[in-house]
This record gives sequence, structure tokens and C-alpha cells, in this order.
Amino acid sequence: MTLPLDEQGRLSLGPLGDWVLGNIQSGLLVLDAQLRIVFANPWLLRRARRSADEVLDRPLTEAFPCQAGSHFERALQQALRTGFPAVLSETLHLSPLPLFALGSAPSGQVRLHQSIQIVPMGHAMAREAGQRYLLVQVTDVSPAVARERVLREQAQRMHAMAHVDALTDIGNRRHFDATLEREWHHAMRQNQPLSLVLFDIDHFKQYNDSYGHQRGDACLKRVATVIEAVAQRPRDVVCRYGGEEIAMLLPDTPLAGALKLAQQVVDAVRGAAMPHVVSPGGVVTLSAGVASERPLPGMVADTLLLLADRALYQAKRLGRDRVEVLAAASTGGREPAQS
Repeated sequence: MTLPLDEQGRLSLGPLGDWVLGNIQSGLLVLDAQLRIVFANPWLLRRARRSADEVLDRPLTEAFPCQAGSHFERALQQALRTGFPAVLSETLHLSPLPLFALGSAPSGQVRLHQSIQIVPMGHAMAREAGQRYLLVQVTDVSPAVARERVLREQAQRMHAMAHVDALTDIGNRRHFDATLEREWHHAMRQNQPLSLVLFDIDHFKQYNDSYGHQRGDACLKRVATVIEAVAQRPRDVVCRYGGEEIAMLLPDTPLAGALKLAQQVVDAVRGAAMPHVVSPGGVVTLSAGVASERPLPGMVADTLLLLADRALYQAKRLGRDRVEVLAAASTGGREPAQS
């Protein structure tokens, strides 16, 4: 058996075969045992921006110099040696060949995303042909990649909508609950402290009554911005816990560090001097409750939340505009009040 080659050694299947191969909407290459190109269909030539004379009867790496030493060339050589087919997926090898969308300007050209299948000629047929040929099928998966990117972006937006507070642009209660649970178990596994600060805007109902809810929303957003500016480490999380309460979750942070950050926030909000006619100091202030735990087996994340909430209540009871802390549940006793 011999391949139907023309006088130049190029694959030719006659008018019917040429018509079929010329209208296939994917790329086809046929390579001989020396990786010389003996056939390239019109689909591939148009997207490679090459003429048949530029690629046919030439080694692959001469027609496409970028393939020298590439994974694609190695995959071809392995298929020749073993006789086993190979697939270069779009996930790991997005654009092996220099193929471009039709009509795209050379200055802004972007390679097509490709899925490539390499099919070596079987042993019996290769013996008849005198050598093993390779069929390379190229599929343009750019539309699928684009759809996947759009879906991923949509999923990210949906996730943000579900986990970001619409008013303050910080995390919402759902995000806080999920993060607290995750960080609690991480702290337990790593035997690391986890700290939590709950902030509450003092006399916020009276602020809304005096200035209106629009001013109240603006005040809440500004306070959230101040807290975010203090919680700057990558794993620090600031969320709107509910109403005018904002939580600051501090992984790998001992009590002393959490107290320091809480006091910085309280001082910064007071120093911002946002007018508040009902507040004793005439400006917006915060109360803060701090809790820190090194989780032990059998303890639950709500332990930390309960301690911080009680500490916040203590701060309000003792006059507001202050930081209070209660001892960790695992140690007992009570920490001295902080102000």
C-alpha cells in the first residue's frame, strides 16, 4: 500500500478528497517519519497565515520555528516511537501552533486556543507505507474557553454579591459566619490563637434620628473604611455583623495584638470627629468587645463570638467609647478592663 502522493511528494486524494478536506472546520496536518509536512488543509493554512508552498514538504520546525524543542514536537516524536495517540488538551497547552482568528489584525493577533489530537499510523499500515505517518487534528476551542471565562466571571460576581454587604462593601454576615468557622478549625489544627473584635457605633439610633438615615448610612460606611484600614493583613477579615455592628476577625493574633488593633480603631473613629449631637463627646465613637481563643478539641466557634459579644456589652455598660475584653473560655477568670 502506498499513500496517494503527487509528483512533489504531497498528499493528494483527488477532487472529492480535496473538496472534503478543504471544507472540514478544523485543522489537519499529516507528517512523515521525519516530521516533514506532507499535507495541511486550507482551514489550518488560512489561520497560520501561510501558503501551501511555505509549509508543504518542509520539516515542522522549519515551517513553524516556534515548535523547535516544544512539548508539541516531543509529543509527535513519542507518537512516532510508540505508535500510541496523544492529546494536547486546551487546559495545559492552550496555543501550541501559531494559529490566529481570521480577520484579526497582525498587530493585535492572539493565538487561537487549541485542542490537538495526534494519531499515528498503525503498525501494519506503516509497514505497507514504508514509514509511519502522523495525523494531527487541531480544534479551535477559543469559543469554549471564552464561555468558560464568562461563566467564571459570572460565578465570581455572584459569589461577591452573596458575600459582600451592599452598603459598606465589606463582608456580610454570611461571609463572616463562613470565615469564622473556617478560621476556627484552622486555628485548632495549627494550635494558633484566633481573635475577634466586635465594634458597635455608640448611640447610632439617635444618630439616625438626628441626621437621617442617609447620613447614618454614610457614617456606617466611613466607620467600615476605618476598620478595614487597620485590618491590613491578607487573612484579616472585616464584616458587617448586623445593623451598626462590625466584626474584625484576626487569625493567628494573640489577645494583646487584638487589643492594640481594637484601640487603634476606637481612637481613629473618635479622631475622625464626625459630629454626633447626642453623643457625650459630640462626635461619633465606638464601643469594642475583644475575645481571643486558642481553640481546643470539643470547643465551637460560637465560643469566641459569645465572649466578644459579652465584652462589647461590658464596654457599653461602662460608658461606651472604650475597649473591653473577657478572658478566654479555655483559661477562666476575667481580664482587666481596657479603655
